[in-house]
Amino acid sequence: MNLRVIAVAAPDSLAGAKEVSALNSADPASLFNACRLAAYAAQHSNDSWSRSNWNCSRAELRQKFMLLYSLDDLTHYKALLERERPNIVFIGAMTLCFPGAVECARIAKETLGENVLVVLGGRHPSETMYLEMKALRKPSSVRHHSSSPLQLIRRGKIPPVFDFVVSGDGEHLIRAIGNAYGEMMETGDYGLVDLMAKIEPSTPGDWILGCVTEDKVHYVISQAEPIDYSFLPSIAKMFGVSAAFDVFEGRLTAHVFSDTGSGCVYDCMFCSERSSVTGGLKALETAPQRLYRQLKEAYEVISENNSHRGASAFVEDSVLLGGSPRLIERFVTLLEEQPIDMVFGAQFTIDQIISRRLLIERLAKVGLRYVFIGVETFEPDEIGGMSKDLGRKRASWYARFQEVLTILDLAQIKCGCAVLFGLGENHASRLRLLEALHFHRVRQGNPVVVSANWAVQHPLRGQDGGANYEYLDWGTPKGELLDCFHKFGEASQRYPLVGVEPPSLKEVQEVIAMLDTLADVKTLDAQVA
Repeated sequence: MNLRVIAVAAPDSLAGAKEVSALNSADPASLFNACRLAAYAAQHSNDSWSRSNWNCSRAELRQKFMLLYSLDDLTHYKALLERERPNIVFIGAMTLCFPGAVECARIAKETLGENVLVVLGGRHPSETMYLEMKALRKPSSVRHHSSSPLQLIRRGKIPPVFDFVVSGDGEHLIRAIGNAYGEMMETGDYGLVDLMAKIEPSTPGDWILGCVTEDKVHYVISQAEPIDYSFLPSIAKMFGVSAAFDVFEGRLTAHVFSDTGSGCVYDCMFCSERSSVTGGLKALETAPQRLYRQLKEAYEVISENNSHRGASAFVEDSVLLGGSPRLIERFVTLLEEQPIDMVFGAQFTIDQIISRRLLIERLAKVGLRYVFIGVETFEPDEIGGMSKDLGRKRASWYARFQEVLTILDLAQIKCGCAVLFGLGENHASRLRLLEALHFHRVRQGNPVVVSANWAVQHPLRGQDGGANYEYLDWGTPKGELLDCFHKFGEASQRYPLVGVEPPSLKEVQEVIAMLDTLADVKTLDAQVA
């Protein structure tokens, strides 16, 4: 028997399809990132992965992955299970995807029996199973949020459909799990605890591997050996490029990373990427070279397969290279000395753009064509402030936003904005925010994109204000509100921030009407011209 593996991103909605305005990627980029070392091993090693169904072309490999949005997509998932007959299913899940992950695991067990190993990883497990003291790497230091999958299994709240649950870094661990399972198949050994015993704690990365047998939770806890990201392949190189962001005008768009961590340098209380939860940034010194290499590999892959389309990329860092002027300077210098014929986009904060204006102008000359910023609100005091609002004594958040639009306009850089409702603001503030964005779109042409989210309370390794949601129910039940939320990146009726009222249908409908008006501004632009 050879290793046969699939990987799926669990759905976060009961029904329906995400609308284009929500800016959701068509690729499971995070899943690709976690599985890239195993995919590389399938092509370049002599272990179990080389004898797996992943030892194939890029186009064929992509067919072993699936990004699900709602339960309506399960027909395709079931077809994938029947076609590949996997003995390992990796499932990645954000918190709102947890009910979908349970359903995907249940279907895998129902279709393939107990011979399939189902492994759950992603943001939700990483926020719900963690070490109280990172230096004390023992089972006694492991803590669980009330929504921890292993604890929910142990308490009988969900069926035992997850064999392993992974918290933390997955790149090396996924490869190790596949090799351990392959060895088990060859020797005939069986048993989850026996399989776990084959996973070495020295496997690089900061991770916890857990399973439940009867009423006991078992762990393997890593020694937190650092991952050398400079030697990990890019997802473009392993999986190819198929997306094309509209802002890059038909060019194929790769997802690229500087691999500086899974979170942000800032610590805004409403954000699931806040540094106090994700651990902040790491491996900074070699980050500019890694990011340059990923851009170059993306260009080479696109040129190899679709040279007529042109190449583009979006840097998936929470903020480009952590916003570090020193690192951005080194990255710009690399692009100036060794140009790449591609354009790219990245994320910055408002204050970073203002304080790094000269670097932004240099980036524009070497390919930066799109900047995505989190606006959230124009009245930070109304929501209790924001960690990233560093220039509040200099000028208002709205005044600085206006300054940013001018800087980007002069550099001929398109701007996209993320707005976030449900932070405790009043409804009139939401509408004033959208009216202001409409005004600037008509007047300046920017922002070209406005992505809306409604704040969701995440487990945050217990930093959830005492919400203690178990997330066993879908975030929004079927109905008019769910239909509205297909226009949002993330939104939920059942899981609002602690102390904040859940969204009402009337409020959401009024916000959508404003968003639709923004989407129609192209017609107004033509009239003004």
